[in-house]
Amino acid sequence: MDFPLMNLLTKIVDEETDDWNNGLAKLYEYLSQDIVYANPNNLLTFLANHDTDRFQPTKEKAANIARYKQALTLLLTLRGIPQLYYGDEIGMYANKSVNDGALRQDFPGGWQEDKRNAFTQEGRTKLQNQYFDFTKRLLNWRKGNKAIAYGNLTHYAIHDGIYVYSREYSGQRVTVIINGTNKTATFNAESYAEVLPSFSAFNIINGKKKTLSKTTNIAAHEILVLDYSK
Repeated sequence: MDFPLMNLLTKIVDEETDDWNNGLAKLYEYLSQDIVYANPNNLLTFLANHDTDRFQPTKEKAANIARYKQALTLLLTLRGIPQLYYGDEIGMYANKSVNDGALRQDFPGGWQEDKRNAFTQEGRTKLQNQYFDFTKRLLNWRKGNKAIAYGNLTHYAIHDGIYVYSREYSGQRVTVIINGTNKTATFNAESYAEVLPSFSAFNIINGKKKTLSKTTNIAAHEILVLDYSK
């Protein structure tokens, strides 16, 4: 169980990424130590479980779906076998400040003042449906994706707040580009030609084709998951 990764993913989404010590730079440094594992692809990875604070520990943080999108994208595209804790897909929130019972409450009571049936689209709030739809899109895409399940990980040191990594297996490639800052950053595609077979690819995040130029502006906290098999 990759508890160090869990601890990182719950913290770096609340930090401004720089090129050395904060935010996604911490994740780059951690993954660079994967040599200590016989096979890092066999690690169980997760954002939370029944003994920890939920990934969204408070209602205020649950209202910021961007932090969840970034963390879930990382969880579902990095090495390892991802495990999701029930309720994260609708933004349930709780922490250990009261007792562990709050962490294990019945689904779908994550929004404590809202007792609607979150098993249905009609029963979920607008924000809960945004959580659910994003989670569903990534998980459905990930099913049967051998590059993500088995692929080698190539990643690059942070530059201008942008983290780039790629998974490749038997010619199938997925490349992820994440801006971990609160400002628009410039992405130099030519510097990552090794993991960009083409400047055009299908972006899983929005379901549209993305065409990069030699220098492309990446919006604050924007995520690109470029699948070259689409």
